[in-house]
Amino acid sequence: MLWGRRKKPQQQRGQSLVEAVIVLPLMLLFGLLLAQLLYLWWAQQTLFVASQYAARVGAINHGEKRPMRVILAATMASLVPKDKDIESWQNILKSVAAQQLHGLKFASIEVIQPTDEMFSQFKERYYDSEAQQWIEEIPVDHYWARRRAAENEDAFVAATTLKIEVTWCLELNVPLADRVLASLAPLSARCQLAQQVTGDSFWPLTATAEHRMLSGYR
Repeated sequence: MLWGRRKKPQQQRGQSLVEAVIVLPLMLLFGLLLAQLLYLWWAQQTLFVASQYAARVGAINHGEKRPMRVILAATMASLVPKDKDIESWQNILKSVAAQQLHGLKFASIEVIQPTDEMFSQFKERYYDSEAQQWIEEIPVDHYWARRRAAENEDAFVAATTLKIEVTWCLELNVPLADRVLASLAPLSARCQLAQQVTGDSFWPLTATAEHRMLSGYR
């Protein structure tokens, strides 16, 4: 009995050691996952805002993707860590340039609406004096008059509303958590390609946005 009593504290210490070996790594992984998930949430909210800006810019610029890409990268620049050794305006330029390059390789903007069928149905051909060439576009001048005159008013409204879907491959940068989340990430061919090219882990962020066309869709 005495021998058993003397050994009991040793058993407790051994049990505590086993619990520590199991629990502490799990707590560490949980903390890392939480940090990465918070960053994902912040990035997703940023993408929502960036997509709205991109849709508005696209609505002003005939639905062209290039201006949308520029404003998308500029808004997503807030995710880039700032360099304390350079001035704030240099930080802004550096961040925008970095996200512009990232967006060209690992992001996409798809125009969901107007569709090709909508364009074929509502397009008009006219001479653009500024570009000095004939063009085809869905016109938006005299919007309300055209809307009332359309055979299908709902179809005209849809055809003059720009709707886009943005996919942004976000690099996961928290150790351990990046590999765990990458294995659970939704399938995305673009992000899988990014992972193969760079060897880093990515999560596909997606967002949709729409805006009534403020210029003719081409």
